[in-house]
Amino acid sequence: MTDTTRAQFLTRAGKGGIALVAGGSLLGLAEARRIASKEATLALLRIHLHLLARRREDRLAFDFQAELAARIGLPPATEIRASEQLMQRYYRAARQVMLINEILCPALQQLISPSNQPAQPIDGEFHLLGNAIGLRDLQLFERDPAAILRAFLAAMQNLSAPAFEATALRALWRAQRLIDSGFRANPTNLASFLSILRQPRGVTWALQAMSRYGILGRYIPAFGRVAGQMQHDLFHVYTVDEHILTVVRNVRRFTVTEFAHEYPLASRLIAEFDQPELLYLAALFHDIAKGRGGDHSGLGSADARRFCRQHGLPREDAELVSWLVQEHLAMSRTAQKEDLSDPDVISAFATKVGTPRRLAALYILTVADIRGTSPKVWNAWKGKLLEDLHHATLAHLSGRQHHSDYQAKQDEARAKLALYGIPPDAADELWKALDESYFLRFEPQEIAWHARMLWQQRKPSDAVVR
Repeated sequence: MTDTTRAQFLTRAGKGGIALVAGGSLLGLAEARRIASKEATLALLRIHLHLLARRREDRLAFDFQAELAARIGLPPATEIRASEQLMQRYYRAARQVMLINEILCPALQQLISPSNQPAQPIDGEFHLLGNAIGLRDLQLFERDPAAILRAFLAAMQNLSAPAFEATALRALWRAQRLIDSGFRANPTNLASFLSILRQPRGVTWALQAMSRYGILGRYIPAFGRVAGQMQHDLFHVYTVDEHILTVVRNVRRFTVTEFAHEYPLASRLIAEFDQPELLYLAALFHDIAKGRGGDHSGLGSADARRFCRQHGLPREDAELVSWLVQEHLAMSRTAQKEDLSDPDVISAFATKVGTPRRLAALYILTVADIRGTSPKVWNAWKGKLLEDLHHATLAHLSGRQHHSDYQAKQDEARAKLALYGIPPDAADELWKALDESYFLRFEPQEIAWHARMLWQQRKPSDAVVR
């Protein structure tokens, strides 16, 4: 670094103390003022937190949030609590500071120790600098905003671990203001966004990066409104936008064969699903209407339908995405709150679902959603209930008779009983005394165990306890 560069590096901007790196070539005055404003927001919250706690306290614990919100003048609202507004303000400010670090640190490294590695051209717009995508013209996004989405496609298609080099990162962050209603209506951009979702790899990376740089919130304004929004309930530990992206990541994880052993049914179903991008869209929109008041499922469903039609998806596909958003809680609610051994429950749920394709999509989204609320929410019991509901509903939709299912379970139970030297017809009298719900509720190994204990004592004088 030359003496002139050092002098420029030490230039200060405003009361926030933000350095205009290299005389503004890395951080413009307007950007510096924006970061200074976020720094002031964090400082204000910290000062009030100390006063409220009557000591030095740097943990924004739940117990302080409501009173702290009142102290800084945040009014309670029907749609979103004052404490949730407070946390949204905090998260947005903190993310801006983290983003500046993410953008400036590699830029400073490049300034101090420039790389001599030659660039490898990809096309007329992009090139490879080591393991990252760079811009051949730093004014590309200003000249052609549509190149913003093409940059993500270039990274996904040319790198196994997609990344942008320092100047491209900064250009992307500055270009977010170019995404407006005209950008969102441009057919080229609509096609590029769908192409991002259809790529064989890098979809999770692209959506997370677009979210960090403010691009996804500009392209889908409803997503931008839930950025940093906290959910004060018993389940969600992430902000709404982080939860949404986690659910998308979970759906994508089902497509990776190395992880198929984790959730075999979900992995098998998504491997047979011919348009997984529809599942990603459903995951993107399933909670996007949180905090608006009213039924977030219904509001999000309308948003999803509008988005799909704007992007030219066939009506059938748009209706599937919209339906998944509308009913994304139905399978979890039925599995955990209804009696799955009741044929009427299965029949009613099958009527709601309608087709095996919708059933598979809803099962995948439900598992991904529950896993995305908190690391502690998912357990084997919920997994078993959802699988049982899926299998029972699929049997109903496929027109298989209950009798054939019972017969299959009885045949498997007989095979297990034979291992203990019990005659094949020994349990028939016992099974005749049991109703259909018994065979729906228990698995063949459990039926065999019950029969082994009771086949000789179907009417015992005393209770049989095992």
